[in-house]
Parts: sequence; structure tokens; C-alpha cells
Amino acid sequence: MTNSFDPVPAATSARPIQLLRDTEHPFRTLTAYLRAKPRAQGLLLSEFLSLGLESRPTEEAQTYLGAYGAAKLALAINKLSNRRGLVADKLLFDAMLRGAGLPVPDLRGVWGRTGPLQVPRITSASGLATLMSQPGALPLFGKPAMGERSMDSLGINRFDPTTGAVGLTDGQSMALDDLVDHLRGHYSSKGYLFQGFIDQHPALTRIVGPTVGTVRLVTLIEGGEIHVLRAIWKIPRLGTMADNLWRGNLCAAVDPATGQVGQALTALRNDAPWTDIHPDTGQRIEGIALPHWPRVVRLVRRSAGLLHVIPLIGWDLAIGPDGPIFVEANTSPSLDTWQYPTRQGALAGEVGERLRRASGETLAGEEIKKQARSDRRRSLVRHRLGRN
Repeated sequence: MTNSFDPVPAATSARPIQLLRDTEHPFRTLTAYLRAKPRAQGLLLSEFLSLGLESRPTEEAQTYLGAYGAAKLALAINKLSNRRGLVADKLLFDAMLRGAGLPVPDLRGVWGRTGPLQVPRITSASGLATLMSQPGALPLFGKPAMGERSMDSLGINRFDPTTGAVGLTDGQSMALDDLVDHLRGHYSSKGYLFQGFIDQHPALTRIVGPTVGTVRLVTLIEGGEIHVLRAIWKIPRLGTMADNLWRGNLCAAVDPATGQVGQALTALRNDAPWTDIHPDTGQRIEGIALPHWPRVVRLVRRSAGLLHVIPLIGWDLAIGPDGPIFVEANTSPSLDTWQYPTRQGALAGEVGERLRRASGETLAGEEIKKQARSDRRRSLVRHRLGRN
């Protein structure tokens, strides 16, 4: 049996000098990179080349962010909020949205931690076997209560109580004891969620197959208003357990106003092929309108208002037959990643202006709070000196 807790593929480790040597014009490339102000944008040379920015005008290249720059910007915007755990903790996030009457996946069990009432807490192999053996329990989707990028997520569609074999949706299998050992070693305190599979809208299943392809919408509260900045559809390939791009899946930009899908990018590289059709199913991707789009946007806006203390959030939603289902959210919504399918820098145009203003407002607010604390300390010192 195989262990399906696979690591994320490592990023390229090539040194900058080697990357430059591999280009057609090393000195010209280095000059273009330095003119793009990479330090301010948190942009590595490898990212600069992957985005194909060496051939772009300097002004355009300066609107692109690297992974570090995108994370730094998100932190700057959300910095004043000490409530980021509301989103990072998927169990808490599930309870909060469920309490607000928003659609979330069916929670079947929680490993290690105590979940909502009527949801079993699982701490043993027998408890997990009981959960998987119940009529109608499978398929199940498992994921850490704390984590990103679908690390350690599992799709379970078969269980043999006699042999203890756990069948996975990617065609592999693992022993129940191995699964339990992993859960005990990593998730006894942080928790691991077991959810019922989401029933994806049949129009989308026809295009991408049975694996759910979520839509990432990025919202920003700026100037007292909720704005939907970006929308991306993560398009799974057949046989994958989740829709993350590092698993070899596709992605396409979505018009936030209409829900219309653009061309799909087959990898996160500037030179990666674009496609109008799904490579496995042959179904058309470009030009389709995602179902229930007005309701998707409406519920995302409602959720952003619910979590207004966190200005910048990336929401991952599945679209079922009856509308959207909230899967999870992120306070660092990978603005760098979405530059590839949108073919535009994160800081370009109106979206970039809003992000810059929001960052400035947050930093200004932080300075005001620092000044207020300093004033209070000085006032306390003067008061004590006056008494003496």
C-alpha cells in the first residue's frame, strides 16, 4: 500500500547567476530585473523570468509581485487584525459560517479536537473505522484544520474493515493503521476534519470530472466598501484529489462581474500553453459562464462583511446544484499566483490602486495607534513626575 501524504514539489533551487547564464541576453535581463525594483516587489529573479517580465516595459514589470511581496502586502493590509485565526482555523471558520446560515460542507467527524455538537470526535483507529463503515458515509474528504495548499488532504472512497485498506480517490490505497499513525503524530492537537464530498454542479462535473474545482474570489474592504478584486477557477485534472495548481491542475481567470471563464493556463509559467478545452474531457472551458454566479458574488460579499475585521481575504467556494458552498478562506490570498492566468500584475490598474490605498490606510492606522500609545506613556510619566 502507498502513503498518499505526499510533499509539495520543491521549488527550483537554481542560483541567480545560473538563471542569468541560461537566458539569451544575461546582461540585458539583469538590467531589466534591477529596473523592476525587485526588492520593493519581493520579486525573485526566478519569478521575474517565470513571469516573462524581461521582455515587458519597466512600468509594467513594476506592477508584478513575487510570493514574498504578495505575502508582505497581505500582511500590511491585514496587520491591524488580530483575528486572522478566524480564517486560518478551518474548524472555527466552519462553525462561524454555519452559525451565520452560510453553506458549508457536511462535517462528518473531527480527529483530535472537539467539533460541533452531534459531530463525533475521533481519537482511535476503531473510531475512524466506525465513521467510514456507516451506511452512506463514503466518500469522505479529509483535510487539516490548520493548513494551506491542501497539504495532507485525502479523498476516501473505499474502506475494507476486514483488511483495514483505505481506498483513495486518486486510485491509491493506504493502511488504516498508517493513516491513524499519521493523524496521531501531526493532528492530535490541531485537528483534522472529515467532510462529506461536495456535490458539484453537473455542468462543471461534465467539464472537469468528479474532483471539485473551486473558485477563488479575492475581496477587499477599502473605503468602507466591499470590492471583489479577482476571481479564478481552479480546474482539476482527472485523477487528482484536490484542485491545487501544484498538483498539475489548470486555472483560468473569471470575470468577477459576469462569471465568464477565460482561457485556461496549464502551468504557472509564462511559456506554459493555454487551452480552450479541458485536456482530459475535451469539454470547452473558455467562454462558459459559471453557474449561480450572482449568488456566488452576493454570498461572498456577505461573508466579507461578516469578517470585516480582516480587510483582504481569498475565498474558495465550490459551486453545487443549488449554489455556492464555502470550502475555506485565506488571509494571504496568493496574489502572486493569480498574475499568471490574469496576465496582469497584482498592482496594475484599478485593483492595484485599491490594494495600495488599503495598505496605506492600514499602515496609517497603525501609526495612529503607535502614536496614541506613546502619548499615553508620556502622559503617565508626566503624571508620576508631577506627584513626586
